[in-house]
Amino acid sequence: MGLFSSAKKRVEPYGLLKEDAEHLARLEERGMDAFTPRDSEFAVCFKSQDTADAAAASLRADRVRHEVVEPSHDVPEWTIMLRGRRIPLVPDFLRERVDLCRALADSHKGEYEGWIALMTDEEKATV
Repeated sequence: MGLFSSAKKRVEPYGLLKEDAEHLARLEERGMDAFTPRDSEFAVCFKSQDTADAAAASLRADRVRHEVVEPSHDVPEWTIMLRGRRIPLVPDFLRERVDLCRALADSHKGEYEGWIALMTDEEKATV
């Protein structure tokens, strides 16, 4: 068994990968309600414009909204951003979007960078 094999393990109640479930738990400890509609962002990076363009083409074919971000400043990679707008993270969205991003990275030689969830105005007021 490899060093990072536990990171690929799914955990309940939402079938998330263990690392995503742990990240979600930390956010919930800070007062975030995962069932509340919110904005979120997912990033997949690519070393070349060609691989980023190929990945973007596959997303367009599947009608998945995304944005391609060109390298800038000290960031040498092309990034595809997938955003959720006013969508609850659970029960399904977070798992499905992470799976999509990981599959996109795997099939186009990219690297899935992870996700962030933005706090709602109500949550910000209580922090």
